[in-house]
Amino acid sequence: MEMGSFPFFYVAAITFLTALLLRSFLTKKRRRLPPGPALAVPFLGHLPFLKKPLHATLARLAARHGPVFSLRLGSRPAVVVTSAELARECFSSDLDATIANRPHFPSVREVSFDYTVLTLANYGAHWRAARRVAVVHLLSARRVDLMSDAVVARELRALVRRLARLTAGGAARVELKRRLFDLSHSVLMEALARSRNTYSDDEADMSQEAREMKDVVDAIVPLVGVANLWDYLPVLRWFDWRGVGRQLADTTSRRNAFIYKLIDRERRKQQAAADKQEEEQGMIGVMLSLQKSEPDLYTDNFIAALVAVKSSWRRDRDDVDDDGMGDGAPAEPPGGAKEGTGRDRRAPQRRAEPPPRQEGPAPPSLPPLHHQ
Repeated sequence: MEMGSFPFFYVAAITFLTALLLRSFLTKKRRRLPPGPALAVPFLGHLPFLKKPLHATLARLAARHGPVFSLRLGSRPAVVVTSAELARECFSSDLDATIANRPHFPSVREVSFDYTVLTLANYGAHWRAARRVAVVHLLSARRVDLMSDAVVARELRALVRRLARLTAGGAARVELKRRLFDLSHSVLMEALARSRNTYSDDEADMSQEAREMKDVVDAIVPLVGVANLWDYLPVLRWFDWRGVGRQLADTTSRRNAFIYKLIDRERRKQQAAADKQEEEQGMIGVMLSLQKSEPDLYTDNFIAALVAVKSSWRRDRDDVDDDGMGDGAPAEPPGGAKEGTGRDRRAPQRRAEPPPRQEGPAPPSLPPLHHQ
């Protein structure tokens, strides 16, 4: 009986592969994709042939197949445009609405509130409403001026005061990356909910709220900030390869809890002070005011999606040392500088003396100028 079961598995596997290849062939014919490399690996497509550097590989493919060619990245088809003129034509007034939608990758479904954030939403009524709120109410010229003049200056002064107290007893070593993240978070929380960060003591490099958000950002960025094979190969998604789905669900739930806590806190503040002007409210307060007039449109998920766009920081590389640290005072190398081994790279280098000027014949005198 065991011997008879083997042909069944062979037939099932061959049938599955044949149906998959036939579906891929018919889909490609129906979509009328531009020409591309004929050789492709089953299930993987052209992914194994995309070598680094990627731009050099795409340039070689463009020289062979033309300025517009198609690729199959796993289960997802892609069209590559390498000509500036054709790219400009794609974003013209006639074709802009056709290709305005962003690709919806499965890895960002939960992170983007089911693709409703402003940067990933499809062109339509929801995207127009979110853009109108962002341009008219949240990022108006007067609100930006108020934020830059009041909030940013106050938070910068607070950061300088904390650094001054930290170095009151002498030079101290400071991690600038965490300090700058805390500064960005302080400005953001003031803009969103008119709330101030809380610090455990003067020597704390980050507030409790900034530390909580940084943990969430550090967990989300490696999962959705780079090209993820999870998005191109469904079999990896089905088996939750490397636990990506579990990690995304856990991290997203922590971020959503943080955002909804801000919304609930701002709603309680509005109920306590109902006569507050729009300029005195944070961005969440402005959207909650709009929710009273149109509750079906400006839901809590709508507000949370806009807040998620504002709170999605990118891990910038600060101009600091390789270990991510900045110094308050130069330090000597271990063991001190030895004779003939060079000096500390932080020490100022003395400029070389210019060579002595050589005496030579005097230049000929110029004739006097006569003003007419």
